[in-house]
Amino acid sequence: LDSTVVVVNRLVMEDYLRGVVPVEIGKRPAGDSAAVQAQAVAARSYAYVRLTDPTPRAFDLRASTADQVYGGASVENAVASAAVDATRGLVVMYRGRVVDAPFSSTCGGTTANAAELWPGPGAPYLKSVSERIGDSPRYYCEAAPRFRWTRRLTSDQLNAALAQYLGRYATVPAGGPGLARGISIQNRGPSGRVAVLDVATESGVFPVRGDDIRAVLRPAGGELLSSTYFSVAPEFDRNGLISSVTLRGQGYGHGVGLCQWGAIGRARAGQSFREILGTYYPGTTVGPVQ
Repeated sequence: LDSTVVVVNRLVMEDYLRGVVPVEIGKRPAGDSAAVQAQAVAARSYAYVRLTDPTPRAFDLRASTADQVYGGASVENAVASAAVDATRGLVVMYRGRVVDAPFSSTCGGTTANAAELWPGPGAPYLKSVSERIGDSPRYYCEAAPRFRWTRRLTSDQLNAALAQYLGRYATVPAGGPGLARGISIQNRGPSGRVAVLDVATESGVFPVRGDDIRAVLRPAGGELLSSTYFSVAPEFDRNGLISSVTLRGQGYGHGVGLCQWGAIGRARAGQSFREILGTYYPGTTVGPVQ
């Protein structure tokens, strides 16, 4: 018997966005308003697509990262609310239809092609986009806290993670994967992100694909790996088992669509919210929802 209680908050779209935008892009100064406006339009587009989902359920969106984080009225602030008001009713469109407009914190220098991370063919407006500023060695999202990162897993952490998570994303024998013997990158996608990671254990070699990699290479019960944009350097013990593995990467999140820190950098460079959205969702337009 299911005794779970589901609490559903009914809101008009613009009130909903006032509780989403400041959480998703953070509390920003007025000078970043173009980025906040771009976030508002992307979040509105994402929400409208979910409203047309035919799956029967008692709600349209979850208030977590499973959809968009909604913090309620207590998180509202003047800059975010002004951005929602300034873009009221505007959405991202491709060939006259509202698009699914994913976004993430930091792309690390290049956004991802959707097909690199998720099953399916992707979409023509979700292609890899460079964040490089002209011909310089700088990037629009380089101010992000996780523009570059390093994660080291000990053998105990890695083997505990594989025991807990690998079976969710690969076909693992009933006895479990056993201890790790190797980790190698099989191939990368167009943006340079890891498309397939081969995990070798005592039980065999298990390919892990796309965004699933982030769920496997983490401490058991810990935070997802920051991104799939990384290099891998395993170390081995005298028995040929992995003693530790160091991952050096860039970016935070899946990297598809709008890069929030990149949008902030572009806003500070004088770009409008329409220019920002046109960059991250190439081939799209911005217009009122029908």
